[in-house]
Amino acid sequence: MDPVIAIGILAGLILIALAIGMRVAFVILMVSIAGLFLLLDPAQPQILGRQLWHATFSYILTCVPLFVLMAEILVRTGISGQAYGVALQWLGPLRGGAAHATVLGSAVFAAMSGSSIANAAAMGAIAGPQMTKVGYSPKLAFGTIAAGGMLGILIPPSTALIIYGSLTNESIGHLFMAGVIPGLIGVALFFAVVAIWSYIRPQDAPTLPRVPWRERLTSLSSVIPAVLLIVSVLGGIYKGIFSPTEAAGVGAFLAIVLGTVQGRMSRAVLRASLQSTVQVTVMIMFIIAAANVLTYVIGFLQIPALLSQQVLESGLSVLAILIFVGILFIILGCFVESVSLIVLTVPVVYPMVSALGVDGMWLGIFLVLLVEIGLITPPLGMNLFVLQKVPGDQTFGDIAAGAVPYLVAMIMLVGLIIAFPSIVTWLPSRM
Repeated sequence: MDPVIAIGILAGLILIALAIGMRVAFVILMVSIAGLFLLLDPAQPQILGRQLWHATFSYILTCVPLFVLMAEILVRTGISGQAYGVALQWLGPLRGGAAHATVLGSAVFAAMSGSSIANAAAMGAIAGPQMTKVGYSPKLAFGTIAAGGMLGILIPPSTALIIYGSLTNESIGHLFMAGVIPGLIGVALFFAVVAIWSYIRPQDAPTLPRVPWRERLTSLSSVIPAVLLIVSVLGGIYKGIFSPTEAAGVGAFLAIVLGTVQGRMSRAVLRASLQSTVQVTVMIMFIIAAANVLTYVIGFLQIPALLSQQVLESGLSVLAILIFVGILFIILGCFVESVSLIVLTVPVVYPMVSALGVDGMWLGIFLVLLVEIGLITPPLGMNLFVLQKVPGDQTFGDIAAGAVPYLVAMIMLVGLIIAFPSIVTWLPSRM
C-alpha cells in the first residue's frame, strides 16, 4: 500500500478513536492491530505477541516502577507536601510569596510524582483554597498551580524522559541531566511572572504574616532529608556511581527508610504505595507495548524514512521544521497526557527530525516541553479541566486566563533552548 494512504488511514483511525473517548493505550493497540491486518502481509499478525513481549523486556524500563514507588511513598507519607509548607513560611511574607511558594512546591511535587496532571490535582487541593482564603485572586492562584507542574516533568526523575529514552535509545542519565538547567530556568521565569503580576496588580497577591526566624530554620529539618534523597539519586547518576535503574532502586529504598524514620510509614501506606505503583506501571507498560506494535507497522511501511526524505527534500530550514513540530505537539498536548503523546509520536518524529542533524538528547527536552505546554493551553488544556473540579470559587475562565502569562514564559524557554542548545547539552557533556 502507498505510504501516504497508510499514514492517512492510521492517523484517521487514531483521531476517530480519541474523539469517541477511548483510552490512549487501547487506541494505540487497536490501530496497531488494524495496521497489521489491513496494511501488511497476512502473515504479519503472527508477530503481534513477539512485539508486545519485546517492548517491555527491557532493562532500562525496570527503573519505571522503582521511581514510581519512590514517588508514591514520598507523596503518601506527606514528605513531598512538606516542601510547599516550608516554602510558604520562607516566601509568604514577600509580595506574591504564596505564589512563589506554589511554583517551588509544584516543581518539587511534580518531579517526585512524574505527572503534571497529578500535580495539578494535588496542589490544587492543597494550595488553591489556602491562597484564595488569604486574598489571592483565583486567576493568580490557580493559573500558577496549572503551570507549576510543567516544570517537574523536566526536573528528574521524569517518567516522560525515561519513556523517550527507551523509545530512542538515548541515555536516560544524560536526559535526566539535560533537563536540570532548563527546569531551573523555568522556575526562574515563573518567579519573574509572579513578581511582575504582583507589581502590576498588588491587590491580587497580598503578603502573609512574617514567620519568626526560629520557626523558619526549624522547618528546614523536615525537608532536608528529602532533598538529600533527590541529590543522592541525581548525584549518583551524574558521577557515574550507578545507572538510572540502580539509582531508582536506591531512591525507593531511601524513601522507605525516610518514611520509617519520620514515623510516617505504615503497613497501609506501603500497601497503597505498592498497589498504585503496580497500576501506574501496568498502564505505562501497556502503552509502550501497544506503541511498539504500531512502531513495527509504520517502520515496515517505511513511513519514517518517507517523511525524513520529504523533509530533507522540502528545502525548509531546521527552525521551520521545529516550529511546525512545536505547533503540532502543543495542539495534541491539549487532548493527550504527556507520556501517551510521547509514546504515540516519537517513533515518527524522532527519525524525521534526527535526519536534519538535530541532537536526540536535545530533541527529547524540546518535545517534553512542548507536550507540557499543551496541558495548559486554553481552551482545551487538560490541567485546566483538572483544576476546574477542585472545590473553590475559581471558574474555568479564571484558570485559563491565569495560565496565559506562564504559557508565554514556557514559550520563551523553548525559544531559549532553540537559540542556545548548550542550555540542554552542557551539563550532560560534563558527566
